[in-house]
Amino acid sequence: MKNLFTISLLVLFTFSSFAQDAKSEDVKNFRFGVSALPALNWYKPADLKKFKNEGVVARLGVLLNAEYSFSGNFAFGFGIGITSAGGKISFLDSVGYKLDDDKMLAWNSNSTATSKTYLLKTRGYRASYFLLPVSLKMRTHEIGYMRYFFEPRFNLGIRKNVKADDEVDDWGSTSGNKQEDINISDDMSPLCLSVTLSGGGEYYISGSTALVFALGYHYGLSNTVQGKSENLLRTKNGAPTQLEQKFAQNGIALSVGILF
Repeated sequence: MKNLFTISLLVLFTFSSFAQDAKSEDVKNFRFGVSALPALNWYKPADLKKFKNEGVVARLGVLLNAEYSFSGNFAFGFGIGITSAGGKISFLDSVGYKLDDDKMLAWNSNSTATSKTYLLKTRGYRASYFLLPVSLKMRTHEIGYMRYFFEPRFNLGIRKNVKADDEVDDWGSTSGNKQEDINISDDMSPLCLSVTLSGGGEYYISGSTALVFALGYHYGLSNTVQGKSENLLRTKNGAPTQLEQKFAQNGIALSVGILF
């Protein structure tokens, strides 16, 4: 009886090991998929005496992604996508710009017969980028139908276009109005570098096919705007000077997708 019990345990252990190995082999080394990237973003200004963050904005992106598992619990990820970003900033200093037929003029350009000068109070940024991420996914063993992971990701954003919605006053008066859908791409940095630290899970449907979800913090590494603005001027000691600015793009990022 004792020998039969021992043999039964050995058979059960062997079967369990075989089943676990077979289950692991179902997950391919190379997988690809698609993800939606909703996020809550904001700008963090470096100089709080001149600029103020005015809250979060909701944005959305889409990513075609792939990953290569070089170990059972580790995978190298990469992809290409399009994402939107931005924020809302109040300008606490005397900052203005010149607009001629909806086109922003250089900060040191002369006024024309058709141009107007505005005092900028608040600007909402609507930026879009081509996204090139690389990541390292560290996963647990499968628990039921789930595998949980932690994934640091480096993001390279290449500027696509940027629009602004401004709350302004006419220069020299307090008559407030709005200037919307202004193209300010030239006033933004061509590249945006960031890191996303996220955790989530993979729910396996069949074989390697899994629903993937993750929640993370998005931390900006670079200045999203031009260090010296091409269009914005600041009045200092009665004379116009080129505005110096620095905003980092931060946010809370959600990822929902599928891997095959």
